[in-house]
Amino acid sequence: MARPTALPLLLLLFLETGAQNIQVRVPAEVRGLLGRDEKLPCHLLSEKAEIRVSQIMWLRLDRYGNNQSVAAFHPTYGANFPNSGPYDQHMSFLMGNSRQSEAELRDATLLLKGLRAEDEANYTCEFVTFPWGSSKGVTWLRVLAEPQNHAEAQEVTLVSEPKPMARCVSTGGRPPARISWFSPLPGQGTETRTAGPVPGTFTVTSRFTLVPTPEANGAKVTCKVEHDTFPEPVLIPLTLSVKYPPQVSISGYDDNWFVGRVEATLNCDAQSNPEPTSYEWSTTAGPLPSTAVAQGPRLIIRTVDESVNTTFICSVVNPVGDGRAEQSIRVRDTPRASTGDVGPVVWGAVGGTLLLLLLLAGGAMAFVLLRRRRRKSPGGGGAGGSYDPKIQVFGNGGPVLWTPPAPGPAKKEDEEEEEEEEGGLMLPHPAGAEDDMESQLDGSLISRRAVYV
Repeated sequence: MARPTALPLLLLLFLETGAQNIQVRVPAEVRGLLGRDEKLPCHLLSEKAEIRVSQIMWLRLDRYGNNQSVAAFHPTYGANFPNSGPYDQHMSFLMGNSRQSEAELRDATLLLKGLRAEDEANYTCEFVTFPWGSSKGVTWLRVLAEPQNHAEAQEVTLVSEPKPMARCVSTGGRPPARISWFSPLPGQGTETRTAGPVPGTFTVTSRFTLVPTPEANGAKVTCKVEHDTFPEPVLIPLTLSVKYPPQVSISGYDDNWFVGRVEATLNCDAQSNPEPTSYEWSTTAGPLPSTAVAQGPRLIIRTVDESVNTTFICSVVNPVGDGRAEQSIRVRDTPRASTGDVGPVVWGAVGGTLLLLLLLAGGAMAFVLLRRRRRKSPGGGGAGGSYDPKIQVFGNGGPVLWTPPAPGPAKKEDEEEEEEEEGGLMLPHPAGAEDDMESQLDGSLISRRAVYV
C-alpha cells in the first residue's frame, strides 16, 4: 500500500523541481496613454529544449478580486478572446492569432489597441508546459491621460471677506492632476474634481482665495500643476487684479510759501483700479483763490498771496468710488532761511577756526624745538664753550674786564629755565661770582644772566 502513495509524491516533487528551471519574464508595470496602443510583454525563459508549450493564458484581475480570462492561445486551435465580440479587435497576440512554431510559442506578448480606462488592471501571463506544468508572471497596466492646463486671474472688487482671485484648471487627466499655488500673499487654494471630457478622466479646478486689498492688486501668483505624464511640473504665472476706489494724497507743499512767490504747485497723487476718471480741486472755504489754476491732478498758484492761506481739497473719482485728501497752506511774509544757504557759512567758519588752531599749534611746536636745538648745539648752555678770558664785556655803561670763574658743576636744565623766567633788570655778578657765558655767532661772549638795556 505504501508504493502507490509514494509515486504521486515523487512525481509532484519532480514537477516542482522542474518548474524552478522555468521562468516567465514580465515587467512589473506598463504605462500606456489613453486611446493609444500598448503591449504587455511576456516571455518564457528556460534552458530545457524539450519543453513543450501546451497553452498560453492571460488573466485579468477585476475590481472584485476575481481573475477573468481575457486571452488564450493553443498550439493547435490558435487564439481565443473569451470576453470579446466577433468584431472586437481590441486584443491580439503579437506573434499572431493562428498556429505558430514551438519557438514562437515562447513569446506571449499581448497587444491592446486603443487603450480604455477600464483596461487598467493587474494582468497575469501563464504558460502551461509539458512536462513541467504551469508558470506565470504578473504585470500592472496603468492607463494614463495627459491633461490640458490653463489659469486665469479673476477680477474682484474690494471687500472684507475672502474671494477667489485666481483659477487654475487641469482638464482630462488620468489620474487627477495635483495643483498647488505659490504666492507671497496669505491666500489658500480650494480644489474641486469633476469627470473629464473622456470617460475615465478627471478635471481638477483650484481657486486661489484671498481677502481683496489694494496691496493685492498687481501681485504675482503661480499655479503649479503636477501629473504622472509630465517630465516636470507646469508653472503658470498670473497677475492679480483688485478693483478699489482712489486712495488720494497731496504733495508739493514745502512749508515755504511766502507772499510774492510764483508758480507754486500742488500735486494730487491717486492710486486706484481702474484709473481715475476725474479730479476736482476746492478749498474748505469754497471755490479756489483767483490766483489758483487747476490742471487735472495739478494745482498751480500763479502768485502766492494771503488768499492762498487756506486748506486745499483734491477729490478723485473712478468707476468703483471716490477719494479725497486735504493740504493746509501757511503763507509767510518772508522766505524761510534755507538750510542749504546756512550750511556753507557754518562749515566755512568751523574750517577757518580749525586752520587757525593748527597754525598756532605748529608755531608753538616749532618754537620749542628750535630752543631745544640751540641748547644742545656746541658752545651753548651747560658747561659753556672756550673763550678768551680777557674779552671786554659791556655792562651798565662801560667795559668790564671779565675773568672766567673756576669751572664748577653743570647746572640742570630746569634750574636754567627758572633763572630765565625771572623778570626785571639783571646786572653782572660781582667779581668772583659764577657766571655762564654764551658764545655768539660773531665770536663774542655775553652773560646768560645779564640783561642789556
